[in-house]
Amino acid sequence: MKVLLIYPSIDCPAGVSHGLASISAVLKSRGHETRLIHINENLWPIPSNEEILEIVGDYQPGIIGLSVMSQQYDWTCSLAKDLTRRFPSLPLCIGGVHPTMVPDDVVKSGLFDFVCVGEGECPFLELIDGLEKGVDVSRCPNMRVFRRKTGEVINNPVGPFPDLDALPPMDWDLFDMERIVQVKKGWLSILTSRGCPYKCTYCFNKEIVDQYLEDKAIKTAKEYLRHHSIPSVLDEIRTLKAKYPEINTVIFDDDLFTLNKKYVLDFCEAYQRSKIGLPFVVNAHVQVFNDEIAAALKEAGCMICKFGLESGSDRIRREVLWRFMTNDTIERALLAAHGQDLHTSTFIMFGLPTETREEVLETLELCARVKMGRFRWALFFPFPGTAGYTIAKEKNLIDFEKMSQLGNYFDGTCLRFGAEHDLWLDKVGKVAHWWVNALSDGPSARLYQGLVEEIEALDRDEWEERKRTIREEDREISEELLEKGLPHYSIRYSHVMAVHSDFVVQERVRLRQFAAATPISYTLD
Repeated sequence: MKVLLIYPSIDCPAGVSHGLASISAVLKSRGHETRLIHINENLWPIPSNEEILEIVGDYQPGIIGLSVMSQQYDWTCSLAKDLTRRFPSLPLCIGGVHPTMVPDDVVKSGLFDFVCVGEGECPFLELIDGLEKGVDVSRCPNMRVFRRKTGEVINNPVGPFPDLDALPPMDWDLFDMERIVQVKKGWLSILTSRGCPYKCTYCFNKEIVDQYLEDKAIKTAKEYLRHHSIPSVLDEIRTLKAKYPEINTVIFDDDLFTLNKKYVLDFCEAYQRSKIGLPFVVNAHVQVFNDEIAAALKEAGCMICKFGLESGSDRIRREVLWRFMTNDTIERALLAAHGQDLHTSTFIMFGLPTETREEVLETLELCARVKMGRFRWALFFPFPGTAGYTIAKEKNLIDFEKMSQLGNYFDGTCLRFGAEHDLWLDKVGKVAHWWVNALSDGPSARLYQGLVEEIEALDRDEWEERKRTIREEDREISEELLEKGLPHYSIRYSHVMAVHSDFVVQERVRLRQFAAATPISYTLD
């Protein structure tokens, strides 16, 4: 059967959907044909619904599968309406994070014949096989089935998680990898595992595990945590590196790469022996990180180690985020990484339910204290189905009109804080690193203290005018400080990432060396 996959990643960084690449591989291994419409403005212009309908008409698939996050759900519903009007007998199946978290809401829309909950390789294959054979598919595991003619809904329990070693290699050819690697400046995202044991309120892992436990698809939460075999991961990297020599860095995008200490140590040893030679990036957790892991990562070629700090406020971490760690634990983990000269990256969040200005400043002060190599920030977004959504809703903090207008969780808050705090959050959301620079003990602190005082004094109209050129202003200041050799953070790579000047200098040297050895060159943003 011909299967058309649609991946709307609008207002998101360019990249691959590992889930769709795996699903496509499974389908192809059973003789089905797949094609992808990848919608991302960082790769190419976003097509109109009419242009997508023309592609569907030319391809004539037997089914369309859509993988959707919450921010793209409204766009997807608009497309689904047009698809149904033009192709009334063409079944639509929607999966991804949003349908997994709020499947009943998605079913109630009446726009989709099948709503897939959880990991979709085996359920979607069973659905496609059944449709091709013309048999009853109303009992496919993981599927909410909506019968358009009668309005009947059939809710099926989820099935077991797939055995990762039993899955075929991912279908990277589903994506325009050459274009993606180019836009990502040579950085490649790979997974070595699935699952996370933590229950952070802004994430979906807890709800997924609860669903699989409730449906008796797994016996314990530990079954959610699975690893690809180390040889298979290394083979995947070798294959991609040979096919796309422009790749210069591997990102292991697992929720938590450092969770299993033995796997980490074995992987680092094998990676070093493999002579792949590419630097890599990992996600770590401050509660499962120590000197031994840091040393193994460094020796194997780890370039960046990322940590989720989220908040510097103990109250916010415990009451709102359900992240039960201390600032001391955070500082020890960063110290272990820095002791091995690992470049560290941290994630922080503000605009959280009940969070005060003082608690936001606690987060910024923590960043200034731990001196990570870079940090990325976001404004809290209450994703439907998460515990964070429930917390915000119960406190009547969500402005649902604003929520529907936000395409991402970087450019504004949909919580009700009041005009004054909203304005201050907007300022911090544009130049959070100015506060961190100002709070540091570095030689550029006084300069940034003056800048912070300036923008804090601006009213709404004055700030709207200033922020239109704030990135250009930030870059000009940074380049002047770089010439003087003064350490500081500046915006690099994305508008919500601040990178330390030491890395900026080192990366410019590394990319010049890489460009000299390859036909394609990259520039530091």
